[in-house]
Amino acid sequence: RRNNGGATFGTGFNSADQIFNINTNNFFHYSRNFGELHNIEATGGMSYQNYKLTSNSVSARDFPSDEFKKLASAATNTAYSSSETQFSFLGYFARANYKYKEKYLAAISGRYDASSRFGKNNRWGFFPAASVGWILSEEKFLSKISWLNFLKLKGSWGLTGNAEIANFASRGLFSGDASYGGNPGIRASQIPNPDLKWETTISTDIGVEATVLKNRISVEADYYMRKTKDLLLNVEVPGTSGFSTQLRNVGKLENKGFELTVNTNNIVGRKFKWSSSLNYAANRNKIKNLGGQTIGTVNVAKEGEALGVFFTREFAGADPANGDALYYKNTLLPDGKRDRTTTNDYNVAQNVIVGNPNPDFIYGFRNNFTYSGFELDVLVQGVYGNEIFASGGQYMTASGSNGFDNQTRDQLPAWKKPGDVTSVPEARLFYSNGVNNSSRYIYDGSYLRLKALTISYSFPASVTSRLKLDRVKFYVRGQNIFTHTNYPLWDPEVNADFSASNIVQGRDFYSVPQARTIVFGVNIGL
Repeated sequence: RRNNGGATFGTGFNSADQIFNINTNNFFHYSRNFGELHNIEATGGMSYQNYKLTSNSVSARDFPSDEFKKLASAATNTAYSSSETQFSFLGYFARANYKYKEKYLAAISGRYDASSRFGKNNRWGFFPAASVGWILSEEKFLSKISWLNFLKLKGSWGLTGNAEIANFASRGLFSGDASYGGNPGIRASQIPNPDLKWETTISTDIGVEATVLKNRISVEADYYMRKTKDLLLNVEVPGTSGFSTQLRNVGKLENKGFELTVNTNNIVGRKFKWSSSLNYAANRNKIKNLGGQTIGTVNVAKEGEALGVFFTREFAGADPANGDALYYKNTLLPDGKRDRTTTNDYNVAQNVIVGNPNPDFIYGFRNNFTYSGFELDVLVQGVYGNEIFASGGQYMTASGSNGFDNQTRDQLPAWKKPGDVTSVPEARLFYSNGVNNSSRYIYDGSYLRLKALTISYSFPASVTSRLKLDRVKFYVRGQNIFTHTNYPLWDPEVNADFSASNIVQGRDFYSVPQARTIVFGVNIGL
């Protein structure tokens, strides 16, 4: 494009990515029955992947006229870059399943995997797993219970590995972008760690599956415990090394929780049918060991706490005398307690745990109704007990960074004169007042949402057959139709991953608005 009003006469950009990916999986399968009581299935094989990405880009500006399309015609090259990255995985695996009398089940498996991302001393990892199952409904002592159709107890144990780190994470890296006095040079950009290895998780699960009342109701319940060790985290190192952090294996994390799924066929008629599905999940996690460090800014990884807890100043409202934002000092006293007096000096207050983004539980409830070709499908989902740190709230208040962003109703009771008792500090144009990171911007994130609603009509076979079609279905679908929540900003359905690797990289988490949409469509099958 040509800009006649300024000094720039058009800009151009060109980029190219070349991906070279080799992926192969080879395996053999064996299955055999021994008499009428025993059955064995076995699988073994190997997998290999080699991935390489090469990227180049260049941009330029100031073209003689719109007729010149190539970057070489531009007067000025404004930017250029090139990069290349590569990784590879190699693995061998085996699995065996055994079944006795169609009611006693056992399985054992193992993987032996290597990744180019780890140090040369620990590139390989072995990951075994085992599971057992007992179908009680096949036992004679339960055969006379007419309302019980199926009952199974199950348990499993397994070790898994995590390799989701940057390529070449264990290598000592150098960059050629250093220069001194116009002379080219190189600089160290990463400390090597030849001992870097797989992050591993031991998972233990026990559960039950059951169907009753002529398969009208099915229930699946599971309790699990997952213990992760050798977390892949950036650990602080002495500044004399020339670096601030190094990726190492450190720390332990524990997750445990309960999951429940209930499916029901409420009405099963010739024309009218109604089915439901309910799911519920609750998880608790705690960092057992982190080498004594605290990682992150507001969302942190801290020993003895849940992953991602909010660690910042505790907001105490507004000073009735002058409208200053107040914070609890929370400094440690000689008796081990914390000073609960307030201060208007943000730097005097100490960081403390002020919230938890992990929900108490999540749930969903789905209902499906059909009648003579018409169908109504309704999905409701929700989250309870989580908290959200809305960093964007700092820019929605009248006491924000520029003083012009007074956009939310909760700012109406802001302090205005001596004697006002309020939790909202005075709005000060061009002067920040209480906008630093603190518990002021932590909100209850619980919500109940009508996530999806679909109404459709399918033409009967007598019509579609005359049209030489297999099916014709018209539908209208709504997404994110209604939300009940006390969260005052944007959307409580936070799109956040509070994994240790994300927290340690300082990524910011906030709610991303989920668009309310309505779609009309037709599904035709030939």
